[in-house]
Amino acid sequence: MYKLALKSALYDFMGARDFYREVTTAAGIGMHCDLVLWYIKLQALLLTPIAPHWAEYIWIEVLNQPKPSTIQDELFPEVPAPDPSLSAAREYVKAVSSNITSAEAAQQKKKDKGKNVAFDPKKPKRLTIFAASKYPAWQEKYIDLVREAFNATHLTVNEKELNPKVAKMGEIKKAMPFVQGLKRRLLNKEKPEAVFNRKLAFDEIETLKDMVAGLKKTTNCSVVEIVVVEEGGKSGVSVNGEGREGEKVDGLPLSAEAAVPGTPTFHFENVQG
Repeated sequence: MYKLALKSALYDFMGARDFYREVTTAAGIGMHCDLVLWYIKLQALLLTPIAPHWAEYIWIEVLNQPKPSTIQDELFPEVPAPDPSLSAAREYVKAVSSNITSAEAAQQKKKDKGKNVAFDPKKPKRLTIFAASKYPAWQEKYIDLVREAFNATHLTVNEKELNPKVAKMGEIKKAMPFVQGLKRRLLNKEKPEAVFNRKLAFDEIETLKDMVAGLKKTTNCSVVEIVVVEEGGKSGVSVNGEGREGEKVDGLPLSAEAAVPGTPTFHFENVQG
């Protein structure tokens, strides 16, 4: 169990810290001092059995605990149970940010190779994110398939049973990403009733709005707009457009049609500087 403990107490914990630092820095907020100190204390306590001398140094010299005390006398901290809604929102932010930055990087690689690109990443650009408020009707049958294959007791999905049924429907290219999203939410311990009743554990639109400042910096976009797509994906309503918030937007690109709750799509385009 040593390797598992080290992975959790050091690498996973550092990864959580790094993600927090990146998003708060990108948003221009910065990390909260109290939370940083709490992180240092928790990591020192968690690593005491693995690196006792290092943990003692952090405890006395960094956290300024009185010298007669020792971290060896401390207990592991008691922490509250994870909040599924916060965990789901965090994973959503990670996934959306990664998808957007990866798409931009892919365009730059194509441009560097002399290929045609949809937009020039180095020129002033606009990012439009398409979010759907409702699931398309065609997804109902796949929700039923996932429900049948899910074991709520052991938190597992019977892949051997599920995948052939999905393939048999003949829509695997659009169905499989949706099915994978459902499985990911279930395996991340979201309540099955929330997943199967097609309700996100967090407010997607508000989460996207909170991401705008950070996305502007990481993508260097002059405008980041969120459009809630209506059924069919041909039109929608801007919820944060600069100068057109609440206005209807027609003639959306094809990518808007693929947006579903929890899995937004997006579109880059160059604009005049």
